[in-house]
Amino acid sequence: MKGRMLRFKLQYPVILLIFTLLIPLLFSACSSIPREHKLNDFVIVHTTDADSPDQLALQYLKHPSEKWRILDFNQTDSLVPGKDIVIPLKPYKLGGISAEGYQTIPVLAYRGFAHEASEMPFEKQMAYLKKKDFQVISIDQLYPFLEFRDNLHEKSVLLIIDSTDQSIYDHAFPILRKYQFPAVVFITPDQVGKEKMLNWEQITRMSENRIQIQCRIQNDEYRFSPDSTFYGYFQKLSKAVEQAADLMDKHLNKRCGFFLYPPGNHDSLIVHILQKEGFQGAFMDQEGDNPFFTNPYGIHYSQVSQDSDEKKFETLLKVFEKHKTE
Repeated sequence: MKGRMLRFKLQYPVILLIFTLLIPLLFSACSSIPREHKLNDFVIVHTTDADSPDQLALQYLKHPSEKWRILDFNQTDSLVPGKDIVIPLKPYKLGGISAEGYQTIPVLAYRGFAHEASEMPFEKQMAYLKKKDFQVISIDQLYPFLEFRDNLHEKSVLLIIDSTDQSIYDHAFPILRKYQFPAVVFITPDQVGKEKMLNWEQITRMSENRIQIQCRIQNDEYRFSPDSTFYGYFQKLSKAVEQAADLMDKHLNKRCGFFLYPPGNHDSLIVHILQKEGFQGAFMDQEGDNPFFTNPYGIHYSQVSQDSDEKKFETLLKVFEKHKTE
């Protein structure tokens, strides 16, 4: 008996030491929270001080610019360390539909910057979009929205420029780069390289810096000659569209995906030609909303005049249509 007591007394410091070391580890293991929990369409992440919306968007959504999806889904403006946050891996609000109504995408159109003074209103308008947290989207983001395949930031807007003028490169392009905004420039390919017009080197540089280049044809091509037949007119239009697309393919190694109609109405003939040539959609000079059910061959845009003041500019930025109640 005395021997057993002696052995216990000798072993007790060792046992106490083991418990002293193990108990904190046991409590630590019990209180630890997994970094992430994956579901089919979502990831739940337990945030730390090292996390930021940009970093999480890059890790889980492949690009920092997608951080708005994380903030929007969690209805927050920032992350709180030590809290769980849900990251949607797939579109979650197609069409921007809610109980109150549906989202619309304003398309703002500019027609060249012929005078240096015209640079100032444009810069003020871009600064306004930045200040008011609008997200300037690309045409590649708009198309899936119209096909009801993706959702967009609730304050999304698309910028288009209808011109082949040199002033786009001199005045608009530097401002767009300053604010890191994408834009769509519709050029007339057979005018490229002429006096005071863009050249292909400038167009290529813009296309490498978030400016998407699309095409249109000259307004004269739409005129129906009195001595022409309908078949001759159809052939003339088809050839003009095909040649514009071919020139784009030759110089930029990509074909046009979107087209810009001339000012005024367009008819089903040109729509048929565009579909035949593989265009995904087209823009028309007509103010109106662009919800998800917009015909992709009839996307509305609003012309922005160079003398638009802030209040007038604001009226062009309608991003939501409320359900009408009787």
